[in-house]
Amino acid sequence: MIKVYLLLLITNLISGYARAQAPQVDMRIGSMNSIHRSDFPANQNNNIKSLGLEKYNVVASLEGAISPDQYILGPGDELGISIIMGENLTIPIKITPTGDIFIPSVGLVNVSGLTLNTARKKVKSFIIENAFPSAKVNIALLNIRKFQIQVVGAVQIPGFIEISALDRLDKIILATEGFHPLAKEYDILVIRNNGEKEKVNFLNFIRDGDLEQNPTFLEGDIIKIPFGDLSSNSVVLRGQVENSGYDIIEDEETLSQFINRSINLNNESNLKSIIITRSIGKTEKVFSVQPTNFSTFILSNGDIIDISRENGIMVNGFVQNPGAYSYVPGYSVFNYISMAGGNTKDGSIKKIKIIHADGSSSKNPETELKRGDVIIVERSTINTLAGNMSILQIVASVLTIYMTYLSSQNQ
Repeated sequence: MIKVYLLLLITNLISGYARAQAPQVDMRIGSMNSIHRSDFPANQNNNIKSLGLEKYNVVASLEGAISPDQYILGPGDELGISIIMGENLTIPIKITPTGDIFIPSVGLVNVSGLTLNTARKKVKSFIIENAFPSAKVNIALLNIRKFQIQVVGAVQIPGFIEISALDRLDKIILATEGFHPLAKEYDILVIRNNGEKEKVNFLNFIRDGDLEQNPTFLEGDIIKIPFGDLSSNSVVLRGQVENSGYDIIEDEETLSQFINRSINLNNESNLKSIIITRSIGKTEKVFSVQPTNFSTFILSNGDIIDISRENGIMVNGFVQNPGAYSYVPGYSVFNYISMAGGNTKDGSIKKIKIIHADGSSSKNPETELKRGDVIIVERSTINTLAGNMSILQIVASVLTIYMTYLSSQNQ
C-alpha cells in the first residue's frame, strides 16, 4: 500500500511541474494575455530596448531622423504598437503584402500609402473604437521595408534593383554598376506608381548636391535613363585619365562642369592645360585651354578632350595610338610620333604642330621639346580635300568632270 501512495505522490509531482511549465493563455476576446508574447515583455519604461525590440534595428543607413510627416508606409515596414490599459502590451507588427496590419484581438487595418503620422492616428482610433476604449496607444517605426524597383535604359545592368524606401537615385545607380558611357545623366525620367512623371538632372546633384535631383522612390516607380546620340551631343575623352572614351554632354556644358562630374584623374594627370580638338567642316582647330578659362569654354559635339601627362609629352591627332608618353631628354618630335605608332593614312608628318605648356605653339618639327608639350599630327592636304577617297576614285572623278566638260563643248 505504501508503494501505491508513493507512486501516486510522484505522479502528482511530475504532472504539477509540467503544468507549471505550460504557458497560461487567456483566450477571452479582448484579453491582453491572448496576444502577449514571452519574447516581448511588458513595457515598464516605455522604452524600445526594455521591450526586447533591439533586434529590430533599422537596416537602411539614414541621412537623419525620419520625418513622420513625410515617410510613406508600405508592405514590409515593421511597426511596434504599445497598448497600455491595466496591463502593458507591446507587439511588433509587419505590414502585410496587401498593406494591412493585423492586430490580434483587435482586427485588420490598412495603412499602406499613408504617412507614419497619419497611420498612427488611424491605428490609434481603430484600437480605441474597436477594442480598448480607455487604452493609451503608442506606435513606433521599428524597421524599414525593402522592395524591388525597375531601372531601364543606359546603365550597366538594367533590371530590378532591391532598395529601401529611403535609398536615393545615386545608390540605385551604384547598384546597377553605374551609368553606361552614353547615358544622358541630365535627362532621367521617373515614372511614379500613380502615373506622374518627373524629369531629373542627376548632374546637378553631382555638381551642386541638389537633393531634388537625387530623389527617393516607392514601390511601382520606374527609372528610365535615355541613351545619348553620338552624332549630336558626344565628346571623346582620352589621355591621362582612368575613364577614357565617349561621353555625353549637356547643352552649353562648360569644360569646368565636365571635369567636375566626369573625369577620373590619376596621379599623373596634368590640368595646367587641356587640349581640345574640334572639327569645323573639313578642318580641325586645336584649343589649348588654361585653367582660368575652364569655366567659360563651352564644349561642342565631337570635341576631343586630351588630358596630358604631368611632366610628359602628349601625342595627338592623326596617329595610331594618341596619348601621353614619358618625357625622354633628347627625343625629337618624330621619336614621339614613332612611340605613338606613327601617323595614320589620313595624317601627315609634314603637318605637325607643337603646343607648349605656356600656350605658345610652333610648326617647326625641329623644335626642342619640353615637359608638358603637346604634339599634334594634322590631317594631310589630300585627305582634307578628298576625304577618304582613294587615288583611283579621285582620278575617276576628275575624268568624269573632264568628259562632261568636253561633251558640253561639242553640243
